[in-house]
Amino acid sequence: MTTAERLARLRLARTKGIGSATFSRLMGLYGAAEQAIAALPARARLSGRPVPAIPSLSQIEDEIARLERQGACHLLRSDTDYPGLLAGLPNAPVLLFAQGRTKLLSSPSLAIVGARKASSPALKLTEDFASGLAEAGLTIVSGLARGIDGAAHRSALPFGRTIAALPGGLDVTYPPEHARLQADIAQQGCLITEYPPGMPANARHFPRRNHLIAGLSRGCLLVEAARRSGTLITARLALSFRRLLFAIPGFPGDPRSSGGNDLLKQNQAILVEQFEDILAALDDAPLPDHGLAPWERPPPRQSSLFASMDDSIQRKTESNPAISAMPTQQNTSATGGNVWTSDEKNILSLLAHTPSTVDEIASRCQLSISEVAAILIELEINGAVQRHEDGQITRLH
Repeated sequence: MTTAERLARLRLARTKGIGSATFSRLMGLYGAAEQAIAALPARARLSGRPVPAIPSLSQIEDEIARLERQGACHLLRSDTDYPGLLAGLPNAPVLLFAQGRTKLLSSPSLAIVGARKASSPALKLTEDFASGLAEAGLTIVSGLARGIDGAAHRSALPFGRTIAALPGGLDVTYPPEHARLQADIAQQGCLITEYPPGMPANARHFPRRNHLIAGLSRGCLLVEAARRSGTLITARLALSFRRLLFAIPGFPGDPRSSGGNDLLKQNQAILVEQFEDILAALDDAPLPDHGLAPWERPPPRQSSLFASMDDSIQRKTESNPAISAMPTQQNTSATGGNVWTSDEKNILSLLAHTPSTVDEIASRCQLSISEVAAILIELEINGAVQRHEDGQITRLH
């Protein structure tokens, strides 16, 4: 492709109203973007439509220069760095904006998505899975959202293997508190979006962002996905793209896990409890060997949202009928009996039906360990949480 033709394709792709299907149809009719651009005004007049505002050559050259100053670039569907998995989808975006290590876009990758208000155990599992998979050579793809997305990116970042799909321009940060994380990914990983510089994040953009996440990846892992959530949209897209769908099972009483559990019951997702389960399913993904022979490798790391108290605590409970017979406290807030403070709501949102330590909870919020401990006492008194013999905390409802 000549430089002139590439610039013409950028002009055509950046023309408002020219989507993937129209771009492909025009290229099929005229064979080159320069001829398509020349024919557009006459075609518009014949159809009775306004003549489209085609960006000028100087506008495109200015945009290229601005992107280069940012360490970013355009990626046309015909470019070698355009992600191959995405290119194979119907109506794949004609143009992407990318910043960072664009070679990652063609590397073996896995999407990790989940709840924004995730529980502490789910965040810990996300960190374990993302770091294990990244160390094994998989690139972790997610949407830079709060909760599971952020945990996945942060855990893969030390290995230089993460891609963040954005709902706005490369120079727009959403959510604002992820500004540092976005900057780090731009340096060590890759940012990608369908939206030009300066375009703010918009609710209408999130489905396209989810389309990118599912399309870039060979598989998708769900961690705490509610029935009506953007996470489930990404899961459905992954299935429609014939990607492997994985889910970590969640506690049946937790609505944050209802969507993923439903997919498991319907045999639409593969149940996984450790990151090696995913590597086994993605049969061409590299396995970590650390230079060791198979018999010298450490045993697989176990992780599960159903993880319960350790064996010693279970043995104590089983051997002590008084403990086993203790009634479970009820959360009166479910019937409107309590009004939680913002800090109490924050801590409750981090808890699940699997145990968390006070230190783990404090590390997830902007409170000290002593403040968290005091709030947990109040929540325990009000029947919202249960404290186990080993000091770990679980949410009752």
